[in-house]
Amino acid sequence: MELVFRILLLLLFIGFIANRAYTTRKAEAAGTTAQKERADTPLLKLANLLALPALMGTLAAVFSPRWMAWAALDLPDWARWAGLGVALAGFALLQWAQVTLGKNWSDRPRLLAGQELVTGGPYHWVRHPIYTAFLMILGSMLLISANWFVGGLWLAMTGIEVAARVKYEESLLAETFGKAYESYAATTGRLLPRLL
Repeated sequence: MELVFRILLLLLFIGFIANRAYTTRKAEAAGTTAQKERADTPLLKLANLLALPALMGTLAAVFSPRWMAWAALDLPDWARWAGLGVALAGFALLQWAQVTLGKNWSDRPRLLAGQELVTGGPYHWVRHPIYTAFLMILGSMLLISANWFVGGLWLAMTGIEVAARVKYEESLLAETFGKAYESYAATTGRLLPRLL
């Protein structure tokens, strides 16, 4: 069974990278120009620094698990399968959000020429469903890998990246769309739907 989870971990990682590469290339081919773009911050640099050990740990967990045995978690198989369910739900949410954004999608936080305020699809309930999907997909690696080092690094990296992106995007959207964005933000959750 361990081999199955290692293969699933690899497929999950490849699927995430393939999705990011495809959507980024598609956006670049559309030739949309940015009117305003975020500069790198210390938080983003920290997130980028965490990416390399997370990647190396993932590859070691897949191809030579004994190297990562020191960080193994004793998780039952059902928890690891639940991790796969979370990842698949994350991919579905990611696809739905990207399709809903259409020409408004960008691979990095920035204001595009002709940008519109999108409030349909998953954006009806959540302001940043793509980041929710990132957390679901990369966070599920903790369960699937059953390795606190691999999963912890992906969660930390993604959490830091999401926090920095959300802060910038929300200020940019508030500045651009004013009252319309404020009204929208008052009725939606940041990463999860509002319960009340």
